[in-house]
Amino acid sequence: MTPARFLLDRSVGGRALVSRLREANWDVRTLAEAYGDARAQTMRDEEWISEGTLAGFILVTKDHRVATRPLEAQAIHAAGARVVTFARGDITAATMGDMCLEFAEALHNLARANPPFVISLSRGGLRRKKLYFP
Repeated sequence: MTPARFLLDRSVGGRALVSRLREANWDVRTLAEAYGDARAQTMRDEEWISEGTLAGFILVTKDHRVATRPLEAQAIHAAGARVVTFARGDITAATMGDMCLEFAEALHNLARANPPFVISLSRGGLRRKKLYFP
């Protein structure tokens, strides 16, 4: 697999998913691990998108609207971010882990794909979302 580093947004819950991915030898961090718990709780989406991208991470979130909100979409575009979002916000960490592992090769290959982009991950696979920004 292509070396890839993943940064998990607060919305994915953190511990259960990060543990599952680490068991499969993924290089993965939570926002709290990367920036400290206090800062992670107060970071605006634009901040973690920009800083996480600068640090070389593929960003992972449950916020499937990140590609359509102007501030977040602009941050993704400006930073050249690689973002993976789960297609449904109501899924469990176990289901998220199952999907990540099922599509592990494709997700790791995103490290080589030309940014910026937002990829929606579902049971059916990966699908590129349109990035809306001013």
